[in-house]
Amino acid sequence: MSKDSRIVVGSMSGTSADGVDVVIVHLKGHGRNIRWRILASRVIPYPPELKKRVLRCSEGGSVEDVCLLNYVVGISFARAIMRTLDESGIKKSEVDLVGSHGQTVYHMPEYLKVGDIETRCSLQVGSPAVIAEHVGLITVGDFRCRDIAVGGHGAPIISYVDWALLTSDRTGRLVQNIGGIANVTVLPPRATLSEVYAFDTGPGNMVIDEVMRILYGVEYDVDGETARRGNVDGNLLRELMDHWFIKAKPPKTAGRREFGRRFAEYAIRKGLKIGLSKQDIVATVTALTVESIVYNYDRFVLRSSSRKYTEVIVGGGGTKNRFIMERLRDELKERGLRLLTHEDLGIDSKFKESLGMAILAHEALSGIPNNVPKATGAKKAVVMGLIAL
Repeated sequence: MSKDSRIVVGSMSGTSADGVDVVIVHLKGHGRNIRWRILASRVIPYPPELKKRVLRCSEGGSVEDVCLLNYVVGISFARAIMRTLDESGIKKSEVDLVGSHGQTVYHMPEYLKVGDIETRCSLQVGSPAVIAEHVGLITVGDFRCRDIAVGGHGAPIISYVDWALLTSDRTGRLVQNIGGIANVTVLPPRATLSEVYAFDTGPGNMVIDEVMRILYGVEYDVDGETARRGNVDGNLLRELMDHWFIKAKPPKTAGRREFGRRFAEYAIRKGLKIGLSKQDIVATVTALTVESIVYNYDRFVLRSSSRKYTEVIVGGGGTKNRFIMERLRDELKERGLRLLTHEDLGIDSKFKESLGMAILAHEALSGIPNNVPKATGAKKAVVMGLIAL
């Protein structure tokens, strides 16, 4: 706990449930003074049956599903970590700890009440205790719970990492992640942590992927080529943009409850009813990702701030979708914003969030608060993460 420099394994699986992203990273220092160097990284896909179970559970699984996945996902994370260590030649004895996000199967940002107890809730399966046992290293995980306990949403969880790694002394930046869900972290120049805020803007790849599964039987739209062959339908796009979440004020977070299979099926039904082709439907739900991002910029960032923002740094799987990136670049240019990727700043988009888990675990083990109250709505800064020895 007293070490300032550590080798940490970061592990992450997002809402798309593709598998486990693993990084092994050397970290030194804390906060905006943190220095990092990735030593190894791997993407370990989930077996098809596990991915199917995770997605099914996220849309409405039983207690048995949740309980079983807590152990199965934990073992899968442990195997992915051990495989990364083996293939990289890094000895387990050289590693200080593991940081694991686990797999989100449910996220409820609205308050629920039982008797006189009112709370939000979020659940990530893949027990840190299971990972610690199977890997044989201290494991820090279950980050969201502590933030929720002090009134936060437990998300966006990566905002602290955006602040630590990407704050500029000269330039105001918007850090846009396009994963299953899209979220933005707002970084004024020379931002202190108390000035940072963040929120989910709406769907990222989640709706596109689900539409591709339903219409084409494939997992995603490679390079956005299916969307490129279609035409965006303005009427359907406007209807989808009327979703309450997209227009809600921050702080706000979303998941499969808002933009899962039911939303995708609704978009498909509406599209087919008005005579759209399959490619048109894919193009329209892809445009929804971009339109919901810029709508939220216009309403909750650019219009409401006296700060000058000039750069948008985009990461996540959405950067691989050329249709998204070209359309987003055009929209940002109209607003005087320059589009960059995480790669432009030396960060591999694919491993940004697993790197983030390593950093959150590193800070947690040092007892340093690692949530961002203005991002999550928490009443105070806290140390997120349970430690399994």
